[in-house]
Amino acid sequence: NILFASRLVWEKNLKTLIKVYKKSIKRGLFYNFIIAGDGVALEELKEAMPAAYFLGKLTHKQLATVYASCDVFLFTSVTETYGNVVAEAMASGLPCVIANGGGSAGFIEDGVNGFLCQPESSNDYLGKISTVLFDDALRKQFIQKGIQFTSRLKWESLTEIYFNELKHLSGKVKSLE
Repeated sequence: NILFASRLVWEKNLKTLIKVYKKSIKRGLFYNFIIAGDGVALEELKEAMPAAYFLGKLTHKQLATVYASCDVFLFTSVTETYGNVVAEAMASGLPCVIANGGGSAGFIEDGVNGFLCQPESSNDYLGKISTVLFDDALRKQFIQKGIQFTSRLKWESLTEIYFNELKHLSGKVKSLE
């Protein structure tokens, strides 16, 4: 089960998602593509990906269940500033295969806690999805390292990092009180 969760808008690199889907079918890799989210591209995606499962917009609780029920999180977007869905997938123990671009890429140490892909290369995504699905040791490593990484993403530590960056960028050594 390959999960993609996002607002369904074209700037999320959905054309590449469609290419991954079509190429997987052409190669006889009949993965279940599960799409969570809603947006202006929904109807066109349904036409382009007729065998995919479209779940629509989900509550946080429903999305948590979907994360726990899938095998790989696929994320083709390069326009994220932060990428909550990637952090959520990692925290849920879902190995991630994502685009090497945008804020989400900062969560992934390639080959350690997930895979980064050439943003528009359906071959790269499919190869790395297959690796995750068929290499048990690597999948377990991605799960463990992903959970470890996201366990550090607490608001308190994130705000501390943010304010330290502001101090550094402003050139001031004094605390921001």
